[in-house]
Amino acid sequence: MLVNLSLNDNTQKNILKHLETTSKLLSKVGTELSGTQKESKIYAMPDLGIAQNGTRMLGGFYTGACYTWDSDVPFVPVDATVNVCGTTVYKLKQRITVQEFENRLNNVMDNRETYLRYVNTRLPKHIIASIDLDREDKFKWNYNVGNHFVILAEQNDENGELPVGQYMIVHASAIELKKDNLKYGLYPVEGNWYYDDIKTIYAEKENRYLRYIAGDKAVQFWELANMLQTINKDRNRYFCKSVLKELAGEEIINLSHYGMPTNNSVCIGCQWEQENFTLLTAPGNDIYLVHPDLTEKNTIDINNRKITLTPHGCGVMLKNNSDKIEYLDDGILIGNKNFKKGESINIGNDVLVRTKGMDSVSVKQHIETILKKCPGTIYGQMHQLFARTKYGDFDYTRRTIEPEEL
Repeated sequence: MLVNLSLNDNTQKNILKHLETTSKLLSKVGTELSGTQKESKIYAMPDLGIAQNGTRMLGGFYTGACYTWDSDVPFVPVDATVNVCGTTVYKLKQRITVQEFENRLNNVMDNRETYLRYVNTRLPKHIIASIDLDREDKFKWNYNVGNHFVILAEQNDENGELPVGQYMIVHASAIELKKDNLKYGLYPVEGNWYYDDIKTIYAEKENRYLRYIAGDKAVQFWELANMLQTINKDRNRYFCKSVLKELAGEEIINLSHYGMPTNNSVCIGCQWEQENFTLLTAPGNDIYLVHPDLTEKNTIDINNRKITLTPHGCGVMLKNNSDKIEYLDDGILIGNKNFKKGESINIGNDVLVRTKGMDSVSVKQHIETILKKCPGTIYGQMHQLFARTKYGDFDYTRRTIEPEEL
């Protein structure tokens, strides 16, 4: 079953029909394991869009959705490629220049000792023992990898609810429990602790499948995912304070938008905690802080836990209105390109950020449209001053061209 909170654009219409199949497969697994009819429900959010991860989409999972299922026997769909990702926002006690912020950032990210100090003082001992810290190319600060970033932003509206001043914003996941950790990592990679227990169920007359683990391994998976939420929040907190040091003021937001809220649900690209959240837009665009409305239909109960589903951004769309998403015998077709398991989609080349090319007025209008689907009140609108991403460093106080065009 689908609950459609999306904006129903071309990309989302393509995805929704595929999510119908994902829902049927989740229900089928729960029914077969339980010996009685079980159902699933997928909540499609306003930022429903293309995932960077080809493995995830081949398994039927897209960004900007919450996937839930019923079963008397615990199981986890592994191609949701569960990790925990989130956003943290800190207020600076005083304004600094972009250059000083960049210097502080370099002093942490370019200093191996700061990362090792975090690992050795903050991670559980069994997690430390499961990773190869000599692999500097694998285990490191990863705030400029994938879609992760570090931003210095500014709130200037003296009449706004968010105090005037500068803010540090980070977005990242804990690399320590991903594919390079075979003992505790949650990614479905060959040789890891649960790989040999993966089972596969297929959809009739479609090039679709769902891979899952069940029983004790699923329970262990959930326990790790639950622990990882705390680890990732602490990781982001430690990193921000290491960069800002004496300038670190109030922690404004520290939320997960990727993970398992319960043992029978996965959120990908949406928050579930009933707290204020960041609404991300696109490189260089304003970032919005929102009070969620807890009385609307995006507040749901899962396993007797009340959660409020909120979008974490605007999402990623197909490049052209004529493009489609199709499942093939040997991969998935996104537009005119075929992606196979393990391959990544290049945002900006293969697909586009949904707000690409919009001016600030259009972006604000799009945010307001999103908040009609998942109601909330904007209480902060921050202008980006500097950003570090996988594409490099961007000083927005000097730039005159749109960063998306790079």
